[in-house]
Amino acid sequence: MSVGAENQSRDAEPWNATGSPRAGELAAQAEVASEPADGERNTIFDNLVRVEGEVAGLVAYSIYKQNKRAWLQDFIKATGRPPNEAESRAYIIGESTERRLATYRHLAAATLAGQGPEAPSSSSRPLRLAPARTPAFYLIWVVVLIAAIGVLAYAVRFGLGK
Repeated sequence: MSVGAENQSRDAEPWNATGSPRAGELAAQAEVASEPADGERNTIFDNLVRVEGEVAGLVAYSIYKQNKRAWLQDFIKATGRPPNEAESRAYIIGESTERRLATYRHLAAATLAGQGPEAPSSSSRPLRLAPARTPAFYLIWVVVLIAAIGVLAYAVRFGLGK
């Protein structure tokens, strides 16, 4: 058996070397199982993508799906089993609140603006330089400083400081 074929057969097997299920494989199976039944529809997509093809809504939904996959993996890691239907439904109810949907929309907007969680930290961003000043700016300051020195010299010369 070649190395590539061996890796493929091992990757297809949902059990690791110790005989227990791999968390990633169980999470993938659990995600399919956690989809609502035909009679009940998960409305999170419709709540996040308000207009067909809306990029911000699609990004918000992808963030929701990333969080759901992470929850599934963490759930399986903590309990050693995929969530049952009631546990999956409870998760969807929590993610369907208006506050949580607004959070997903906000994260999507920040991501599209280049300020999402995957954006470089502020310490690695290049510093913004102050806009270049025109020669007129410096000329005005020179005139103001000369006038201030003149007023001080006049005050000292004619005793206004006494």
